[in-house]
Amino acid sequence: MNVLQTLVVPASPDAVWAIAGDVTGVPAWIPTIDSVRMEGDVRHAVFAGGAGEGRERITEHDDAGRTYVYEYIDGPMEMDSYVSRVTVRDHADGAEVLWAADFTAGSPEADAELATAISGIYRTSLAELALRVAEAR
Repeated sequence: MNVLQTLVVPASPDAVWAIAGDVTGVPAWIPTIDSVRMEGDVRHAVFAGGAGEGRERITEHDDAGRTYVYEYIDGPMEMDSYVSRVTVRDHADGAEVLWAADFTAGSPEADAELATAISGIYRTSLAELALRVAEAR
């Protein structure tokens, strides 16, 4: 199953990437994450509301290309596989943020439920990211 959320932010791509590309700074703009810490290339996330902890491996981080990729290792969400990419690119109105995920949750029903949940998290988080970028200007 695939999910893609995008948002155009009225700021330079570099200004947006300064926040979006900081893999340890995600609690500032992803409301479902309270805190993170890194161990090598593994990001440990503590989820909001006592939802538990999860681990994600950062498999690619390219500042010049303003993109990074991570895969879900384990945590509170039941998934067979999950790979996500965050990209910031030029746009006529500033910067376009693309957040995409490819995942399987074990059944068509579970995939559909997870797609709805992930889309909501991505949409809310991108709106928060735009606010953080505006505050930083």
